[in-house]
Amino acid sequence: MAKIMEHDARIVAVMADQKCVEAEMIVSSACGSCKAKAVCGGAESEVRRVVAYTSHPEIYKVGDEVTISIEQIMGYKAITLSYIVPLVVMLAALALTYGRWGELVAGLASLGACALYFVVLAFFRKRLERVIVFSVKNKYF
Repeated sequence: MAKIMEHDARIVAVMADQKCVEAEMIVSSACGSCKAKAVCGGAESEVRRVVAYTSHPEIYKVGDEVTISIEQIMGYKAITLSYIVPLVVMLAALALTYGRWGELVAGLASLGACALYFVVLAFFRKRLERVIVFSVKNKYF
């Protein structure tokens, strides 16, 4: 059975033609619930906006309290695409160019390969938005 991660959010836009809603959620750091957070200054929180697809966007309106959820496997896919694959690309480019052209060229080639990977990833952004999907449900029912 798939594990589900959930977070409380508020609807900021409804896009009925695209069958999705945009929600805003406040994400706290891991120490957000610590009693000493006021003293240490390490607690951080930020506002994030996500687009969640739904088959009935007309039941939501701006300002509704909702729960945004995503399957844990989708989180793993996102981490793999944004951290692990670029690391492998960078190390592969470094290994292929270091012995032949030296440190400077190898470093620039590995950074360039990583940048090229992110350009390709941005090119497939719309497809990835359909693969890594957030879902939305009303918080109170």
